Amino acid sequence: MTQDETNQNKPAGNDQGRRNFLKGSAAAVGAGLAASVPGMASAADSDCEMKNPYGARPGGGISLPDYYKPWPAIKNRNVFMPGTEILPKNEMRISFLGSTPWPPTRLQSGTSILVELGNGESQPRRFFFDLGNGSISNAIAMQVPAPLINDIFISHLHSDHFADLPYMYPFRAFSGGYTPLRVYGPSGRTPELGMKHMIKHMREMNRWHEENFNACPIGDGMEIEVTEFDWKEENGICYDKDGVKVRHWPRSHVKDGASAYRLDWEDAGLSFVWTGECRPDE
Repeated sequence: MTQDETNQNKPAGNDQGRRNFLKGSAAAVGAGLAASVPGMASAADSDCEMKNPYGARPGGGISLPDYYKPWPAIKNRNVFMPGTEILPKNEMRISFLGSTPWPPTRLQSGTSILVELGNGESQPRRFFFDLGNGSISNAIAMQVPAPLINDIFISHLHSDHFADLPYMYPFRAFSGGYTPLRVYGPSGRTPELGMKHMIKHMREMNRWHEENFNACPIGDGMEIEVTEFDWKEENGICYDKDGVKVRHWPRSHVKDGASAYRLDWEDAGLSFVWTGECRPDE
């Protein structure tokens, strides 16, 4: 009789007993784990039914649990709908209104960043850093009322960083912006290369437009308050009001007269830095 035939003739009781022992041991271990691991027993009772821990999928997006929501107004990760979410207190929202120098495209406007500070009301505090070509249309699309466009900080006088300013300011006044427009920016190596000189001649360029609109009830809307700071100053303060400070320092960008900004919101402990496409700090 061969060895294979001998093995085939052996009783199967020992193998079956071993299998039963292993099955019983596995069942005991599983029961112990279910008792010791939270939630495992309930999962077993429901036949391991898979559930989305983030809830349902409204509009095709995925809902976020409370601990993951950046602020209470956010319900899910769907597309942001401007004008539908009140920015809560102590929350900062940063939106790129444009980010391209040249050439312009239908989908990308000139450089501009909108910083909004939440106050729990429908209109947060707003600051604009640069105002490149086409950026105003995106601000309006984000439901920013034209009369409330103000506090514009220009990093340098390349036209792709302020091109919408001469277009916007007279229409802002015509739309109900009856208070002066506030603009901040650096000086230059000579007075002719600074912010005040640019604003003065921008208004001269728009003289026909301004005189035409003077027949309308615009109040002081055509006036522009220019804060020109020394571009060479390190960590200078060009804005300090109601718990918000904006500092500036010189940056390297082709020639003298470019500045970076840092907005510090002291009450919320939040900050924003914009270098105006200049070289970053080492």
